Parts: sequence; structure tokens; C-alpha cells
Amino acid sequence: MNLRLLQISDSALPIGGYTHSWGLEAAIARRLVGDAESLERFIRNWLWHVLGPLEGVIVASCCRAVEKRDWETVARANVILTASIAPPSIRSASFEMGEQLLALASTWVWSAGGVSAFETGTAAGRDFRHWNHAVVFGLLGAIAGGSVVETLQAYLHQAVVGMIGAGVRAIPVGHTHGQQMIAYLHEEINHLAATFAERSLASAGSGSPFYEVLCDEQTRLYSRLFRS
Repeated sequence: MNLRLLQISDSALPIGGYTHSWGLEAAIARRLVGDAESLERFIRNWLWHVLGPLEGVIVASCCRAVEKRDWETVARANVILTASIAPPSIRSASFEMGEQLLALASTWVWSAGGVSAFETGTAAGRDFRHWNHAVVFGLLGAIAGGSVVETLQAYLHQAVVGMIGAGVRAIPVGHTHGQQMIAYLHEEINHLAATFAERSLASAGSGSPFYEVLCDEQTRLYSRLFRS
């Protein structure tokens, strides 16, 4: 078991992930999600059509690039992801979580050296404010010694746990149902990781305008629990 991968995918990491619903709150307001069944369906669609093709491919590409010390590709992946995340709230969340995760990792005994190499190898490496969470996750997955598939599995799993956690609070769905959903989605996560780990950086991108509309609407809800 790779304990380092467990650490960077821990939902208790103080990087602000628990303050975001990633558009789920707007889906609840539209009555698209209202129970455990519809939440699971929403998450599956999100994984396949939004998160996997974009952030998933970015994580895999960055992990692969860091193994080769190809910092130029890491920087290019960050530019691609920044340009590809249309909703401002999601883009801000990605930057904030990336910055905080990098700051944490720069102090950990197992990752500090790798983060230092990243800072030296990239032109903007020392400015943590402009690095997306998926890019940082791929970087740390490689530093942790995880394979591309293992790193992507960890990334997708933490994303699912975060989305379900938001659903538990906002719908609400019981914690028991939440854990059942995580168990149901394990096989899906493994399949997604195997699928998107093989894709090239040039293929990164998701086409889901309705999801982007939900994320944009969420910031204008009359009352809300989450920042995105």
C-alpha cells in the first residue's frame, strides 16, 4: 500500500476541498439530484464526461512527465487546464487547492525534495498561486512513487469522496448510503483510470456545456452551502 498516495488523497487535507460541491448544489436546486440514486447517476456522468477526460488526463500526463523530469510538459498541462476550466468558481477552486497542496507538500519529508526540483525546473514553480490541483496531484503522485494508473485511481477516488460528501450535506443522503455509493463506484474508478491513463496530453478536454452552466448558476443561488 502506498501511504503517500493515501495522504495526498485524504479528504481531511486542509486544502479547502470540503467547501466545494463542483456544481452539485445547482443540480440539486434544479431538482436533477434529490436522492442517493440520482446522486450516483450524476457522479458517474461527471466522472466520464467532465472529470476524467480533462483533469484525469492532466493528472496522468503530469505524473508521466514528472517521472521523466519533463517540466515543460508539466507547465504546458497547467496552461491547458487553466484554459479549459470555463466556470470561474471551478477555476478559482482548482488554483486554491493546488496552491495549498503544494504548500503542504513542500514541508513533508517525503515530498519536499521533489517539490524543490519542481520549483527549480519550471519558470513559475516558486509561485504556488497559479498551479491547478490536478497538476499538483500528478506531480505528487510521481514523487510518491505511484504509477500513472495508481495516481489516477487515487485522484478519481478522492474526487468521488468529495462529491458524495457534498451530497451527504446538501441533499441530504445518509452516510451509510454515501459509503455504499463509494463501494459501487470502485470498479468504475478502476475502469476510468485504466482508460484515461493511456491518453495523451493533447487529448485532454471535456465537452459538457450543461455542467459548466450548473457551475456558473451555483454562484448565484439565493442560498448555498458551498463555494462552487
